[in-house]
Amino acid sequence: MAGSLLPRRVLLASLGALGLVATTRRSNALALDTLSDALERVSPRTVPPPISFKTATGARQTLADYRGKGLVLNIWATWCGPCVAEMPSLDTLAASIAPFGIVVLPVSIDATGLPAVKSFYDTNRIDHLPMLLDPNGDVAHAFKLDGIPTSFIIDRSGRITGRIEGSVQWDTKQAIALLRNLVKPLPQSG
Repeated sequence: MAGSLLPRRVLLASLGALGLVATTRRSNALALDTLSDALERVSPRTVPPPISFKTATGARQTLADYRGKGLVLNIWATWCGPCVAEMPSLDTLAASIAPFGIVVLPVSIDATGLPAVKSFYDTNRIDHLPMLLDPNGDVAHAFKLDGIPTSFIIDRSGRITGRIEGSVQWDTKQAIALLRNLVKPLPQSG
């Protein structure tokens, strides 16, 4: 039993460290950058690492389940100030870009899983985002994140086109136009 507790303690310490990095990365957790200023374009476009996460019902999903859609993959937690600051704009974004075949996937790394996320969604009236869970932090580990929130823009062919570390204002016309452009697949050759 003691052997099984050590990895959990190490994991919780790691998640706490990620939160510390996220909250100290910006002098004011509520200061939001514009998407175009914060975006780090990924060139050449790369395939994301194989990841999985759970839905609120416990079903396991992967990015392949969304093949053909543009994606905004956001890794976040309820204990992260910058994450909390950007969630309402991600919620508004999700409703605005759904008609364009773009999906927002907010994957929570909260160790307590669904209870923390459900409470947060209810309290903050998050209505357009799915509850996606990774309580072990495997997604953050697979992407080798330095902090959260971190978001990845993934095109319709499943390749990363952009990365954003920190919180941004997602629900602007400029952000929507930029996302629509970034999720276009590369032209087919030949």
